[in-house]
Amino acid sequence: MWDALAACDIAEFRADLFEPRNIPAEFLAFRADLDRRGIPVETLLTIRLQKDGGSWPDVHAGRREAVWEELGFAGRQPAAEFIDIEIEEYPGMGAAFRLGVEASGAKLVLSHHDFQGCPGPARLRSLLAEMAAHKPAAIKFAVTCENKDEAAMLLAFAREVAVAAPASCVLSMGEAGRATRVLGPLMGCSLVYGFLSGAAVAPGQLSAEALGRHLDTFAADAGVDALLHPGRESDLLDWAEAHIQGESLAE
Repeated sequence: MWDALAACDIAEFRADLFEPRNIPAEFLAFRADLDRRGIPVETLLTIRLQKDGGSWPDVHAGRREAVWEELGFAGRQPAAEFIDIEIEEYPGMGAAFRLGVEASGAKLVLSHHDFQGCPGPARLRSLLAEMAAHKPAAIKFAVTCENKDEAAMLLAFAREVAVAAPASCVLSMGEAGRATRVLGPLMGCSLVYGFLSGAAVAPGQLSAEALGRHLDTFAADAGVDALLHPGRESDLLDWAEAHIQGESLAE
């Protein structure tokens, strides 16, 4: 795990997988391990709700604020460089807390997750406008495309997201949109997620090591530029999936 993490730029700490009372100590111990091992990655603190694929009870969503505040996301020096909060929850949080996150200097990631399907273009753009209004450092869309047509639409939408935030992530969970996990950076969305060791922790997720290999391969392919033109998203998906599938078969 540590070797794989050393090749990454950001480490996401899924704090919802720990007992709430232990989260601050566990996160600080993780940061200490990074320092001791000389791994200079930034950290992203995520306390994911159950409805969005996490372990934190939805009915206690508001209790996360106390954890965030204890870790410095309230106008003090934050323990992590990034903090992920769902767009559905962020506007309803107290104004003092939201101002505190801004004052802390932490980079806010506003996210939207849909494990049931992929919203249409109008709904996606409405969510994007709501997110952009808060001026986050990053925007994340993780939805579930049922077919290649939806995945192609999502890739086209990724170009709009890339313009709206300095860092962004647009991906489809599941097999139908697996290639979107690698193609996001080609659309301008620099943030991608991969697991470090063991098995995937989300549907269709690739390992961080595999993501790095694919991105290197794509960047070196002289034919990719022709596939990046608007309207060729379906061809781009076929091209990327062939690379991914070819490597899977070889393994």
